[in-house]
Amino acid sequence: MGAWPASLRLLAASPDFPGDLTGTFKKRSSMTWTVQRGRRFRSPSMFMSAGRACRDLQCCGCRTDDGDNGSLLSDQDLHQAILKLIVGFYKEAFDRLPRASEDMTELIRLLDDGGLCLGLLDPVSNIILNILALLPYDAAAAASPPAAKRSRGRSYRSLVNFVVGYFGCLTEEQAARYLYWARADLPLAVMLVQHDLYEHDAQHQPQGLDPDSARTQAAFKWAAQEAGHPAPDTLVQLMAIRLYPDAFALLKKQFAEVSLSSENVRAIHRLLHRPYDAQMTPCGTTTSTNVSADGSTITTTTVRRAAHRITSLRQHIDHTDMAAKLSSCLTQGYAQKHTLKTPCSRDACDYLQSLEMHLHGMLHHFYITALTLLPTPSGSLMRSFLMAGHCYGSMDLVSNIIVNSIWYDRHGCPLPESERTKIEQYIDILDPLSLFCVEMHSLKGLTELAALADPQLSVATCALENLCSAKCDIATMLQSSTERFEKNPFHEASMAAGHPLPLQLGELQQQLLLMPVERNKLLSLMTEAQTGGTVLPIDDVASILDMVLNRSSAPAPALVQAPELCVKALSVVSSNRSYYEKRRRWFRSKLERILKEYATLHFWEPKYTLDYICGVEESGEAPPKFHTCYHVNFMATCELRPQKTLFFAEFWLTDDDPMPSFCCTLPYPYAGRCYYGVRTARKIVYPDRAEYIGKDITDDGTGSVGGMLQMDHVYFSSEGDVELAKNLNILPSSESRYDSDSEYED
Repeated sequence: MGAWPASLRLLAASPDFPGDLTGTFKKRSSMTWTVQRGRRFRSPSMFMSAGRACRDLQCCGCRTDDGDNGSLLSDQDLHQAILKLIVGFYKEAFDRLPRASEDMTELIRLLDDGGLCLGLLDPVSNIILNILALLPYDAAAAASPPAAKRSRGRSYRSLVNFVVGYFGCLTEEQAARYLYWARADLPLAVMLVQHDLYEHDAQHQPQGLDPDSARTQAAFKWAAQEAGHPAPDTLVQLMAIRLYPDAFALLKKQFAEVSLSSENVRAIHRLLHRPYDAQMTPCGTTTSTNVSADGSTITTTTVRRAAHRITSLRQHIDHTDMAAKLSSCLTQGYAQKHTLKTPCSRDACDYLQSLEMHLHGMLHHFYITALTLLPTPSGSLMRSFLMAGHCYGSMDLVSNIIVNSIWYDRHGCPLPESERTKIEQYIDILDPLSLFCVEMHSLKGLTELAALADPQLSVATCALENLCSAKCDIATMLQSSTERFEKNPFHEASMAAGHPLPLQLGELQQQLLLMPVERNKLLSLMTEAQTGGTVLPIDDVASILDMVLNRSSAPAPALVQAPELCVKALSVVSSNRSYYEKRRRWFRSKLERILKEYATLHFWEPKYTLDYICGVEESGEAPPKFHTCYHVNFMATCELRPQKTLFFAEFWLTDDDPMPSFCCTLPYPYAGRCYYGVRTARKIVYPDRAEYIGKDITDDGTGSVGGMLQMDHVYFSSEGDVELAKNLNILPSSESRYDSDSEYED
């Protein structure tokens, strides 16, 4: 049995928990969450079945049908408990502020609007800093405490929204429970979530929030906006502030006081408005050089100031560091774990759903990384990538994706030359569900392989936890346990994943596991491409695979002739290919123009050229605007290096739209927020900006990948696509997902 998540232990450790953990928890219906147009709403669903236990990331306990000796806090009780904590923080904040005889109505107003608990320090210090940061530079510095009823509600919403916005894969209830265990201390709550997601990973200790991270700043801005903060950008700047040594020492001294005098508050106020000393000395420099398209050289020097982050105040305020706080919470929780039940393995469990979402986010990163290493693919290789490029195997995930794709293209299901020619230019992935589909199948196979590699991981929860902690890389575990397998584990994983050729793929990966010399040659090619900024020599990979297959006793896969398509099915395939081609040309022309504008605005960067599209999302504004906006991920190449760069672009359907189009590069490694629900999902990569939180979750989730997709029609082959041909022949004439092309006129 795998270890319980930290969340489950933390509930037992909570001093306010109203129950006896030696008994069992009362049964209660759980809540599932869906997202529509980026907004979350509750839809009650009776997930529980008789006699089955369930644990989840936010509810922290096993809910069973038997016994009534304990209970979880209801959503309303949880809400009230956090509000009670927040009210205490406001009282403490004003107890620390000076009491002056003059009426300070401006400070009271600012407390009501912007004096939030939201921030990187403890809640009380955050309230004080957020108020003083909003005061004009020449304002006074004393006030009488208001009732703070509106303030506590705003603070609650801002804290919950930050956790949901930062991670994506948590519900509002889960976020609230983490905040409750952390006593509304936001950085500690974030570390508790990180601990649950990386619980078994000794090398990945929770790092907390990085104030300089674009992801952290975007979550702060979004949370402040949603809570009605009057100046969200001010709050973001406050959290990212850096203080020169003398100013930091002065601020540390002010916060060391139990009660702040008017002089203390004025000093803090001045420091927040003048964080840098003009004469401060740098502590280091970084120089980079770029050569532009015209041959000119641009050198950029970045100076790092000898300054302190505001987060450094925490250990002086709390007299302990965040790692010690986290350790204290977990130590209390571990003392209670003997009272807990065996975890469930139900698909409806919120904890399992959060783990799966986190894994989906990791897999998407691996697939994008694999695409950056491939040279511009042919249509047939892209077809193989989307149909059979699963990530499980005898190597790391990126290597498995590439090897499995090339093998399927060259040996697994090679297309006749006539069909290869037809789809040669079809390299653009317009429907993001196509990539999402292969990621979903891969996760099924990966979970099966993790369970086979370690018998202790047979429970779904344990397998998913192990995959999270190992970052999905279980190749080492497999190489050390091949002797005990009665069946080919790769074949079993391929069967679970629904691979089109499970027997043959299982044999290939088994041979690679037994042929370390050839496997190491493949890994060496991957390493050279990744470290050298180049792309993989596909022919070299294919040659190594030829040697592996020559030693295999498994028969080569036999191509099966698909049933002949009826007239209606032929019409559907033809019309959808025509529609795809028209959309493809329209999107490429838009992106090429946007890249030219990008080169003009970023003249110091290398000039990029569009390679291929890897995901398009459409969003529309509500009446009366009715504007259609497109968000696109695409790969681009530059003259300096052959390896691809991932871009994000935003543009509108019509050129006369008042909103400007733009594009930007996306950083790697990328560890952003993720959400993958049944009805909605975050299927492409977005920049870490507040305006995309919520908008990045769009229609069509995990429940939308079971049927035929756009690229299935585009890549249809009369040889091999037997099931697709059968489904096309029974497809109603009205059932065509892509049947209009009036919007994409050249």
